[in-house]
Amino acid sequence: MEKLLKQKGFTRILFDTIPQLALLLDPKCQVHALNRSAKAFFGYKGGEFKEASCGEVIRCVHHRDHPQGCGFSSVCPKCIVRNTALDAIVGTETRRAKGKLEFLTGQEMAILVSSSPFEYNQQGYAVIVIEDISLITELEGLIPICASCKKIRDDKGYWNRVESYIEAHSEAEFTHDICPECSEELYANMQAKIRKREKTSSV
Repeated sequence: MEKLLKQKGFTRILFDTIPQLALLLDPKCQVHALNRSAKAFFGYKGGEFKEASCGEVIRCVHHRDHPQGCGFSSVCPKCIVRNTALDAIVGTETRRAKGKLEFLTGQEMAILVSSSPFEYNQQGYAVIVIEDISLITELEGLIPICASCKKIRDDKGYWNRVESYIEAHSEAEFTHDICPECSEELYANMQAKIRKREKTSSV
């Protein structure tokens, strides 16, 4: 694997230009490579992470829960990074899963993990791509909404129009239209006058 990683061909360039965090894991979930984005995010300059456990390298808060480290704590069996990597290596096909990463810093990140298997020197490996989807999942959970006017209460206690709240907490933008039922209700008198005029003019 070391020989492959030292090559500076198209594959290495492609690995480094992935804009998300990318890791190369073996079946023991040890890290053999990080792409440029992952090195910058986790603060690595060289190869000091090589063959360390995935949890240690990404600074998962749970890698210190057990004396034996990453893979042995009570939450490790549910780890989506570990599980997607192992599923991809064993099943030899791409796996994807959504979940959360908790870092030693206390920061939490909603993530989408994609894991693709490959073989080198008759050994299975997985390339893991971790995408931060915090903005997409920000609206998950219980949202307090007024039963009458449908305004939403934010975490500071202010009531906001639905459009304002969603635009502030997501990348969605609104455009306005009128559904047939509301059109009928709002413009019933106008439509009745138009119909009456049409009848009169046809006589």
